[in-house]
Formats: sequence, C-alpha cells, structure tokens
Amino acid sequence: MKQGIHPKYFPNAVVTCATCGTTWTVGSTRESIHTDLCFNCHPFYTGEQRIVDTEGQVDRFIKKLDARATHKQQEESRKASRTSPELTVTALNLGVRAEAALAKAGVTTVGQIMDRLGQGDDGLLSIEGFGRKSLADTKKRLRSRGFELPSEAVNEPAPEAPASEAEPTEA
Repeated sequence: MKQGIHPKYFPNAVVTCATCGTTWTVGSTRESIHTDLCFNCHPFYTGEQRIVDTEGQVDRFIKKLDARATHKQQEESRKASRTSPELTVTALNLGVRAEAALAKAGVTTVGQIMDRLGQGDDGLLSIEGFGRKSLADTKKRLRSRGFELPSEAVNEPAPEAPASEAEPTEA
C-alpha cells in the first residue's frame, strides 16, 4: 500500500441521530457523523406515520395551502363584487347616450336595471332615448359580468312536441 495517499481511518467513529439522539460507533474516515434519521426513528423501520420535515418542506407546503385559500377568497369576493346589484350603471360602459337616458330616468344601479328587465324589455325601452341597441348592449354587458337576466326566463319558448306525438294517425 502506498504511504500518504489514504485518508485517516477512525475505527470508533461516533454516529449521532439528530431526530432521536441515538448514538453508535462505526468505522469511518470521519471522526463524528450526524444523520437526520436512523434505523431507530425512520418510519420505514418503525411502521409509524410521521411527517419528516426536511429543510422546511412541510412549512412551505402549508404556506402554499394558505396562499391558495386566500387566493380563492379574493377570487370569490371579486366575483361577488362583479355581480353586485349596487354596481353603478357607468361601470357597464354602455355609452354616453344610454347612460344619460338611464340617469334622466333615475336608473343609477344595476339592481334598478334588473328590476326594469323583470318587467320585460318594455321596462327599459319605455325610457326616453333608450332604444333596442342600448337594450342589447346592456344585456350583453350584464351577461358578461355574470348576471342572470330575469327577462330571459320569461321569454324562453316552451319546447314543442314532435309531430308524431301531436297528431296520432289511424291505420
């Protein structure tokens, strides 16, 4: 064996487990060895279910869960504010003429528009200066914000029965 090229060997190197504190001796090129887990506390050998937090992975995971929960709450509050009946008419960007006509009639919130639409299209068309194009734009903008229009449920036609069921034929 060549002299001076081999590391120093320690026949009684001490191994210490950081989790449970168990120590034992082995032969090694290091005088002391520190491990995170050992055969005494490792879940594979003990059969226990335990979360081993290596370098804060559990903490990072919990932070991600919290961030996701706060993001969901913010998203729901944004969605609720978009469909609030207290939203002003100007937030719909209907145009100067339509907004002026609604303001002149005293309709300033989306809730008031929805009430008028509950009476049918004529509820809004009866406003002076508010025509069919303004009505179509208003409905389009309300739908894009997530509102359910009351007039659509009223105006939907009933499904028709197939011709074979409507008139029975005799043979």
